[in-house]
Amino acid sequence: LGPLRLVYHGQPLKFAALPKTLPLLAYLLLNRAKPIPRTTLAFIHWPDVPEAEARSTLRRHLYELRRVLPATPADCPWLLVDNNRVQWNPNAAYWCDVAAFAEAHSSESDLATAVELYTGDLLPELYEDWIFSEREQLRNRFFAMLSQLMTAARRRGEATLALHYAQQILQHDPLREDILRDLMTLRHASGDRAGALQEYQRFAQRLRAE
Repeated sequence: LGPLRLVYHGQPLKFAALPKTLPLLAYLLLNRAKPIPRTTLAFIHWPDVPEAEARSTLRRHLYELRRVLPATPADCPWLLVDNNRVQWNPNAAYWCDVAAFAEAHSSESDLATAVELYTGDLLPELYEDWIFSEREQLRNRFFAMLSQLMTAARRRGEATLALHYAQQILQHDPLREDILRDLMTLRHASGDRAGALQEYQRFAQRLRAE
């Protein structure tokens, strides 16, 4: 979530590889639950070249990916690869923020932890066709989590916390009129009429700028 960040033993890990290696890593991580046919990977990442060439390019990028990732014990590699399929090893010793975010339960404490993981849209530096739907799904879930947290805080009368969640939504989606109305209502209900008007004026300025 957000730009690529790789950490190994507490230190940033440099990812210097062929340009398509990062999209390949991202795809394998996002689809970590199942083996993926090599033909599928080749078509998704190199759709405009003949199949034989795409499969050859995939082999080269898998080699690149294994080269740039840290060494692992032979019995627990990062990738499970055979002649037909490739999968990110679910038993490898790794942690992925997208996985933790997606697996959050509906309890309020889980949701509060999950939204803190959302540091930005999924890998905004990538423009692969397949990633846009993944990015949008995670973004929509983030907004749904924040809305649920805001509603729960508001129901308990915790206006400051509800305001915090409303502001987070507007930080990522500044033209949400429904959230602006909630924000104004929360400020007004807490006695901050001037603050409610300021929120309205700032929103009107954003709309004019758009």
